[in-house]
Amino acid sequence: MTLSFLCLPGFPMAPLSMAIDALRVAEAAAPEAAYGWRIVSEDGAPVMASCGISVTPTAALSALPPTEVLLTFAAADTPLAQPNASGAVLRRLLRQGQRVGAVNGAIFALGQIGLFDDTRASVHYRYADAVRERFPRMEVSPALFCEDRGRLSISGAAAVFEYMLALIAKRSGQEVAVEVACRFQHATQRGEGTAQLLPAHSRDQTRDMLPRIVREAVQFFADHLEDRILIQDAADQAGLSLRQFERIFKQEMGTTPGTYYRQLRLDAARQKVLHTEAPLSEIAFSVGYETASAFNAVYRRTYGRSPSVDRADPTRRRPNAALRDHAVVPRALAAE
Repeated sequence: MTLSFLCLPGFPMAPLSMAIDALRVAEAAAPEAAYGWRIVSEDGAPVMASCGISVTPTAALSALPPTEVLLTFAAADTPLAQPNASGAVLRRLLRQGQRVGAVNGAIFALGQIGLFDDTRASVHYRYADAVRERFPRMEVSPALFCEDRGRLSISGAAAVFEYMLALIAKRSGQEVAVEVACRFQHATQRGEGTAQLLPAHSRDQTRDMLPRIVREAVQFFADHLEDRILIQDAADQAGLSLRQFERIFKQEMGTTPGTYYRQLRLDAARQKVLHTEAPLSEIAFSVGYETASAFNAVYRRTYGRSPSVDRADPTRRRPNAALRDHAVVPRALAAE
């Protein structure tokens, strides 16, 4: 079995390394399976990762030898340099029954050529709102990874390792997959459809560790970023009085539900500022601000710059841009 890894300039090294190392150990554990992998680039030239390390591909995408799976690794701001030619190759692979996928930020590059139109795709939570805005024909999934009509989507670096374990289990058996996981001291195996871990920003917990009432409230807020809801609505859903709900929420989250919800919406707005070309006035309205001036003032106070300056910054789409999705509430807002 051979996998090909298409690397675009500025790709993150961690998920590529995790994919290769999982296959390397699987091949040692089950040599009869004959796992193979290769690195390719669009033009066959060396490609530099975001960490500054350059990798040398074995082939150009146009001259790709037979492969069963092709995964694309890219930063969110890196499109395909040859979208027509490269897109034609990727579509040909799909027609031939091979699987083609995007890892983390690469969903933007493949989304731009329509490869995931009318398809369910796992998107890292820090890109989910921007992807919904830019690619309305794509169904965003919160799963670690998923496959739909031959399109693979993997939400992040650890999710790549989970996908590789699932692939190894299917080809060589669960025993080999467990051995690979143990070699890396990987505690659990999470299959396709498992939800991503999300930050709760409540002390040191992930969202799944929150008490049920608070966890469901946080999800309720996340599901209504573009709706006009009241905190009373969340309290009603929890079956609590407003006062009880606010007390429990603040005790667990360290901030009021109203402040948390406003920050959640503002973080969604920043995703759109950084990763879409939607008009700023439209973005402001989508998260509950009736005037651009009010939106600009809160945005500047929170992120230290105006939305227009943020969008104009050439580094705004760097892979580790501080989007602060569902983040700890800034002191400026917490004081409100």
